[in-house]
Parts: sequence; C-alpha cells; structure tokens
Amino acid sequence: MDFIELSGGRFGYICTGQGTPVLLLHGLGSSLLDWQPQIDHLSRSFRVYALDLRGHGRSEPLRARLRLADLAEDVAEFIRAKEIEPCFVVGISMGGMIGFQLLASHPDIARGFVAINSTPSFPLDSFALRCRLALRLLLIRLLGLRALGWLLARKLFPHAGQAALRAQTAARIAGNDRTSYLHALRAIPGWSAWPALENVATPMLIVSGDRDYTPLAYKRDYVRKLRNARLVVIEDSGHATPLDQPTQLNAVLERFLADPDAALAG
Repeated sequence: MDFIELSGGRFGYICTGQGTPVLLLHGLGSSLLDWQPQIDHLSRSFRVYALDLRGHGRSEPLRARLRLADLAEDVAEFIRAKEIEPCFVVGISMGGMIGFQLLASHPDIARGFVAINSTPSFPLDSFALRCRLALRLLLIRLLGLRALGWLLARKLFPHAGQAALRAQTAARIAGNDRTSYLHALRAIPGWSAWPALENVATPMLIVSGDRDYTPLAYKRDYVRKLRNARLVVIEDSGHATPLDQPTQLNAVLERFLADPDAALAG
C-alpha cells in the first residue's frame, strides 16, 4: 500500500497494472481490501487504483461531521494529484454515491462511471428508511460494531457455502473506528446528486444484484432520468456483488471499461 497527503489528510491507496486508469471506491465500513477480486482481474488490462476513503481502512480517521460532497472532493483531489483525469470510476454502495456526487460536481473528471448497488440520492421521505437508519445507529451505540458486523455479514452472505465471506466481512466491519463510521453514516441521509446529475453525459453503467437492498424498480426509474446510462442485473447476488459474484461482475466491468458506448448499446 502507498500513501498520499491530500487536504483531507493522509490516504492509503494501491496502484497496479498498466493501461487506462480505473479508480475503485468502496462502501461504508469497508476498505479497498474488498475490491481484491476486481483488482486481480482488471489489473491484467488496466491501471487500477483503489482508494481507502477518509475514515476507512488506512486513511485519515473522521473526527468531525462532514458531507458526502466532502468525500467526493477527496476523490477529485486524488484523481488530479495522480494525474489520471479523466479516468474510469467504479463505486459500490456509498462509493457509488460518492461517484454520482463526483460527476455532479466535476462532470468531465471521469470517462465512464459504474455504480454498483447504489443510488444518486438518499432522501429521508420514507418511514422504512428512517427506521433502518435509526435501528443501525441504536445497534452501534448499544452493542458496537462487532455486533453490527455479524448482523450485516449474515444478511450479505446468507448461503451455507459463504461462511468464509461472512467471517471476513464481520471482522472488517468490527475493525472500523467507531467515530469515523458514525460520521460517514450520518453523511448519507438527505443527500442527493440531483438535479445536476441530469445534465451529465458521461457513460454510466448501473449494476445491481438481483437481491440488493434497493428494489430494481427504483433503479430502473432513476436510470431513465440519466442521459447516458444502462442497468445490468447480476443474478444470485445481494448487496456485496464484488465479493459474492466476482466472475459475473468482472466480465461486466471489463466489457464496459473496454468500450463504454458499445456496453451501453447492449
């Protein structure tokens, strides 16, 4: 792992492979380690960067509240510091939200964007969403990240043959800094990349596991609002598609990164 000093502090990242640059952005409570199957595969044909977002992995911890837009600015600064603009950006969950915000704020910074099990907004207009958020905050306060880790791991990897993934994910979530996790979590509710995102012409591939938390109908609806996007569904996959279906996802990513226009045309 290498490190870089940015205005948001010290960030851990890796860079491997040669060719067109691709930047991978992980989700909440995760780190660049969860991209290993994609790093191994994509680095055969592309120059792959994976970044630990602020408050995660080996990067600077969070000690104050911040906005999702602040995390997107970290990513923009990293891209320009490494002189890889425009690059491909791939983000999962919160990393996908940061990618949407990045395009809304800097529409020319990416030559293509892939959002995996993610959304361009997180409005608190749903009672169910408010309850989920409140329950997660309460669980962390009462039982800590170790309990949250095991709860999420069982939901992410429900199959009998996924015991190793459950154990790995639970341990990684438990290893988070509690304060950093809470600040990052609180940056999501109420955030939206609309309406600026409607004017972005960057090719966007929206990837969803067929068992992801967010309904496919919702993703189909927001894809219709984007200027240049297509939805692809990965079968037998939950929210952690890079880990539970790496082979399927890697094939989808490789095709898009090789020729975004052809991939979006079907």
